[in-house]
Amino acid sequence: GKAFEKGLNNRTSAYDLALLFEAIARKKVVSEEASTKMIEILLGQKFNEIIPAKLPQGTKVAHKTGNINGVEHDSGIVFLPDGRAYVLVLLSKDLKDATKGKEILAEVSLRIYRYMESVNRNGH
Repeated sequence: GKAFEKGLNNRTSAYDLALLFEAIARKKVVSEEASTKMIEILLGQKFNEIIPAKLPQGTKVAHKTGNINGVEHDSGIVFLPDGRAYVLVLLSKDLKDATKGKEILAEVSLRIYRYMESVNRNGH
């Protein structure tokens, strides 16, 4: 909070986060062993109000959240039951109601999950 008040806040983009999580998912960050450990840590996320919130019980999501004054973010890797996985990055800003914003982002996550589940490995 103090850093934010002084204008010392972190910035990111959906593209940058997608590149990072894709590299982790493909186990191309530092080493395969390090990438596997990163996924294990991310699977332990305690704040689950966005990407995993409305997904089927037991869905594995290796993700990282972030929030500050009107901003709610969640980015990570969603693992489908058939072994496939996809990267999802949800960023927001200027939220007047953080709870409502997280609910809408969770709904977006669910819709993407349903789409990804319906598409087979060949994209059909």
